[in-house]
Amino acid sequence: MSVASDVGAAPQPRSASRLVVLDGLRLLAATMVVFYHYVGVPNADIGHQGKTKVLAWGTSATNVFPHLLQQTATYGWTGVELFFMISGFVICMSGWGRKPADFFVSRVVRIVPAYWTATVLTATVLIVFPRLTSGVKPSMVLTNLTMVQSAYGVPNLVPAYWTLFVELAFYLLFGLVAIGGVTYRRMVTFCVLWSVASIATAGAHDPVLKMIVNAPYSPYFVAGIAFFLIHKFGSNLLLWAIVAYSWLIAVNQPHTNPPWQIVVLISSFFVIMALVATHWLDAIRWRWLTVAGALTYPLYLIHQDIGFTVFAYLRSYVPASALVVLTYAAMLALAWLIHCAVERPIAPVLRAKLTDAVARVRVSPLSGPLTAGGDGGARWQPDPRGDKVDAPHAEPVNGQARGSDLVSGEVGDQRESPEKRYPARLGVEAEDLVSGRGSRRS
Repeated sequence: MSVASDVGAAPQPRSASRLVVLDGLRLLAATMVVFYHYVGVPNADIGHQGKTKVLAWGTSATNVFPHLLQQTATYGWTGVELFFMISGFVICMSGWGRKPADFFVSRVVRIVPAYWTATVLTATVLIVFPRLTSGVKPSMVLTNLTMVQSAYGVPNLVPAYWTLFVELAFYLLFGLVAIGGVTYRRMVTFCVLWSVASIATAGAHDPVLKMIVNAPYSPYFVAGIAFFLIHKFGSNLLLWAIVAYSWLIAVNQPHTNPPWQIVVLISSFFVIMALVATHWLDAIRWRWLTVAGALTYPLYLIHQDIGFTVFAYLRSYVPASALVVLTYAAMLALAWLIHCAVERPIAPVLRAKLTDAVARVRVSPLSGPLTAGGDGGARWQPDPRGDKVDAPHAEPVNGQARGSDLVSGEVGDQRESPEKRYPARLGVEAEDLVSGRGSRRS
């Protein structure tokens, strides 16, 4: 059925494929942030660690590097803004066709193993090599493992971790909107309402509102979502209007009255993402970009405090510019090691465990005990009262009593037997949970 014949029908999606160019853009953004911290920050130190602060280079970076190089690196913080825009695109893409519980599983599997590894590794380095700090408090490290330390006023172990809390706030908003399914209409509405909420809270003094709405960074996430919708469904005036509005706000956020170099950089990010959204960069399929994308997250997590510690101990023996390049290469190697030794082996195990745990909630009948099967799989036993069990929130549909699954939002016939309505074994793969096939593992 055409859109013309069905008023209100959503644009038809195009076939999806992996966008390796986004992997390259993520590495570019991470590299910009790395060189901002290594070269651009005038007084590079490790904040919040004890009572003393010692500069990583022993003096201001303006006294260490050539003026042009140091000044150019000062603009590297804009890599974070590119990160946020890519995140809006990728999260919307990965959440499409998934239920909120599946989205939750995918995010935990993606961010937690590397984050915990980086946090423990960084704390260990700061304890063993304490030149830049007068002490690392174990309680702070433990709370940092939750990734929500900022909400409780606990300092970030690594200053760069502040961006992770911004991402988590975005995941929360996206997950709430995704309840009931991610659709074109929901995402457009989300973009508009988030932009309006940002206007309303931009000057607010309520810390909770500011934390949730995140007005300074919302234009980047909103633009990323709109770019994904353009990529998936094609261009239209409304989507480009959302992008244009987000750009007009973004050039003055998070810092107002920026120098022209920042305006040019932010604008170039929008242009590049527009090229991605309109499929002009689909031909870029270099294999190494996939590897680059895998390194980006662990690189971002480990580069700052560990890199500063390297500078503090080796700056007297290695020229500064060479030390920066060598340290960057070492951080890439360490990021690859984390990816291969931690993320790859842990991800499938964690995904299976979380998926199984979520399945127990999503497919559990309204009554009846959960028992272990002979093969170790969990089995639901039907309630001895059979079909006479009262279903909460049940309402008649076509003369039949039906109830809703509070997690998945699916509706099923309560008169069906548990054996038909629910899988006998709770070993459902993530793909089956998304598709609803509910196939069993052998």
